[in-house]
Amino acid sequence: MERVLPSAILAGVCCLCASANAGLIASYQCYDHPDGNENPPPYGLRFDNLFSSIGGTGGVTTFSMNTFGDTVLSVFDDGGGDYRITIAGTVFGGVDTGTGYGFGEGAYALDFEYRANVGPDGTGWVVSPSDPMNTGTLTSLGNPDVANGTIFSMFDVNNGDNDSFLFLQDEHRLAGHPQEGQGYWVGRGWLDSSHHSGGTKDFLFIAIPTPGAASIGLMGVGLAASRRRR
Repeated sequence: MERVLPSAILAGVCCLCASANAGLIASYQCYDHPDGNENPPPYGLRFDNLFSSIGGTGGVTTFSMNTFGDTVLSVFDDGGGDYRITIAGTVFGGVDTGTGYGFGEGAYALDFEYRANVGPDGTGWVVSPSDPMNTGTLTSLGNPDVANGTIFSMFDVNNGDNDSFLFLQDEHRLAGHPQEGQGYWVGRGWLDSSHHSGGTKDFLFIAIPTPGAASIGLMGVGLAASRRRR
């Protein structure tokens, strides 16, 4: 039998990884921001009145990224000066009761993608302005109030500065919290749905690079930073 050298195996693995992560230039583990206006319970996504679209209870509705700890923000270079951001993972939440959750309490799959108007800004990224291509979903993983597979759609909207999403290493609202001065990136983005049900709807989370992220995208990030924002 022909002997396969370890170096050949390693080369094959590297090729497979490169193919799987084609275009990936950065990835970050996401956590709840400590300064959410409705904390406790802490959250990284707030979408008030989400369940009113299915006849459920309205009110402040929040979702934690910490419960499962698998929410990741990924940045891709699609070539030609086009960048893309995805935020995906499993969140846990429901209608905020002040100390926990009421209607809709359970796990949900989060999948949001910013496909348009994404550009580098310092060590972070900005989406400006909003675009119909920037959309996402929350999908129920099953609980007594919301059937498994129920999908809630959302899209980005602009803030007062014509930005729809900011992901910056700028200490946004971390003053006075243990995370202050620790080098976190802060993600915040403004959202809505076709139901326009009122209340606050936004991302607000902190993030750090995932293990190995620097080696995955070091060259790509350098190239991105040298390009002019769209």
